[in-house]
Amino acid sequence: MNEQKPVPRTSRRIFLGGMAAMLGAPAGRAFAQTTETIAYDTFLDPANTNDPRAAAQSQMIAAFEASQPRVKVRVVVDPAGQNGVRAARAKSDSPDVIRVNNFQMPEFVATGSVLAIDELIARDKVDTTDWLIGLDQTRVNGKIWGLQQDYRIPIYVYRKSKFDEAKVATPPRTYEEVGALGPLLTKQNQMAYGVPIGLSGGIGGAQAFMEFIVSSIVAGNSDPFFAPSGREIGFSEKRLLLAATIVKDLFQKKAATPVSLQFAYNELQDGMRAGTVASATFGLYRYRGLKAAVANDLAWAPAPSVAPDDKHAVYGFQMCINRHSPRQGGAWEFVKFMASPAAQAIAARGGEVVARASAYKDPYFKTPEAEDQLGWKALVEKRGRMVNYSIIQSTFNQICGEAFQRMILRDLAPAAVALEVRTRYTEALAKA
Repeated sequence: MNEQKPVPRTSRRIFLGGMAAMLGAPAGRAFAQTTETIAYDTFLDPANTNDPRAAAQSQMIAAFEASQPRVKVRVVVDPAGQNGVRAARAKSDSPDVIRVNNFQMPEFVATGSVLAIDELIARDKVDTTDWLIGLDQTRVNGKIWGLQQDYRIPIYVYRKSKFDEAKVATPPRTYEEVGALGPLLTKQNQMAYGVPIGLSGGIGGAQAFMEFIVSSIVAGNSDPFFAPSGREIGFSEKRLLLAATIVKDLFQKKAATPVSLQFAYNELQDGMRAGTVASATFGLYRYRGLKAAVANDLAWAPAPSVAPDDKHAVYGFQMCINRHSPRQGGAWEFVKFMASPAAQAIAARGGEVVARASAYKDPYFKTPEAEDQLGWKALVEKRGRMVNYSIIQSTFNQICGEAFQRMILRDLAPAAVALEVRTRYTEALAKA
């Protein structure tokens, strides 16, 4: 994967001084001699012509290469993000830039392979407030490790025709209202509300379940999810019991059925496409494609919560620099460009809720195509909050998924989930 031979690792002072010489005005001579290629690890495949996000990424890279002709970008396609994790753990000098989601960041930071960029942000005067959620909320162990590209907040997605048939006039705002949909929408081969507790898909087991439902319930409006260190559980026993009680209630009222115990992202999407799932809390990043697949028989609303207008846990993707890369100068220029308002305006055309607030001044956001994104932007600003995650988040997700599955299949009390989650997480953390 290396484009050049690795060079000995330098100190922070030498690195910053060398990069200033390479990128500053008198300097530019360092790039004038050769062209360097940086490797960019991302789940978006440039060859996927059906994904507008991938097309937008290609346009952003082309724009960067036009602005920095001596830096080329080679995309390393990493669908599940495992290549980036392995490279970080092995302390490899490539890829140079890794697209890391917020719930993986503590794990990456713990490897010692991600470069803290606070000094670079200060040196180049990157505005840390020009984001829908300030960059300070992305800190791990007190430092900023990447520039945010986008935000993802859960949304409630439903088939309009199913709601019309059942004479349901408004989407539910709370989980209590979701449970009431059971008698109205669950019948034969159709469930009212899919709860994706399956252990496939995403990064680690039951990621969809944690992303869409559990993380927001246990963190609530102000509680921590995990401690700032990324090790100790931060949420209370009361919030975990509440989450288990809500999920069991959804199955008991037949809003959800045991079929969804095996659902993850793809199965949930397939069910909504086929009409066997009438509604679900889902990812806004798949909404546009799903809406086109069901002939516009789809609508969205804010995701249900414990009480109306409660907060939801928000995450997204950050551009991070490999601390062992010998190409950190070009990597920083690429990261900075990809998170710039101009590049973010391109990313928006791919359907993302982009992170930079000033990017929303782009003319694209006055078009009908941007209507949903503007609604999601407002939702992020009003009801979104970023939380701390675990250094073994994927393991925690799987522990939760298995505990909740057992509760439903064996009709256990919610207290059994709370005990299993805390016991198994403590054991897993001791081995990490």
